[in-house]
Amino acid sequence: MPLFYPSYQSLRLADQILEEIAARVPGYQGRIGACWYWRLTGGVLVTFEMGFTVTEQRWDVLRAVAVTPSVGQFSAAEFPFAAYGTLVTSPPFIHDLEGDAEWANRLYFQMGKLISDAVMWLEMLLAAVIDPQVHPPSAFPTLNSVERELVAYAVDVLQGYFTLSKLRKAFAGRLSARTLTRLAHYWEAIGLLTEKPRRVTVALRALAGDW
Repeated sequence: MPLFYPSYQSLRLADQILEEIAARVPGYQGRIGACWYWRLTGGVLVTFEMGFTVTEQRWDVLRAVAVTPSVGQFSAAEFPFAAYGTLVTSPPFIHDLEGDAEWANRLYFQMGKLISDAVMWLEMLLAAVIDPQVHPPSAFPTLNSVERELVAYAVDVLQGYFTLSKLRKAFAGRLSARTLTRLAHYWEAIGLLTEKPRRVTVALRALAGDW
């Protein structure tokens, strides 16, 4: 496929999507050119690139790859805009002619669903890097029995939310409020919990033996 570079308007449109993803997944490094980068726990570098076919109606797709220094590329995903349209006969795309871009059929674009799928894929990467074939498990904390119970309680009772006030009550006498708060901050810092409102990630569930 011949090279065809997006206009500034197209990049700004794509920025809206990637910034929403960045707000939900820690490790975002920023955009360089037409690519967006994440650095995740375990030395994983993720690159999102805006791609498309060169046609009169440009069919846009976000392509993503994940690499580690030890194994190189180990995962890839594509998020074609057409797959997130509500009308099969009128899918969304970015119309870009003569350097000026605008959405076509944007009302039919389920951007929130695309963002949710991309966030889930990024969280799955955190679980995947725990696999010894991808990255040594020693790069991640080993959970003790109480920490595994914390994760199970958050998933089963709190619908995945790691709500400190509710966890303090549930584990009163077993964990101090200070210890629980420090643990939440640590897990959030290394990407095992999302930013507030904190939620348990797929990676943390994997470490707890729940995935």
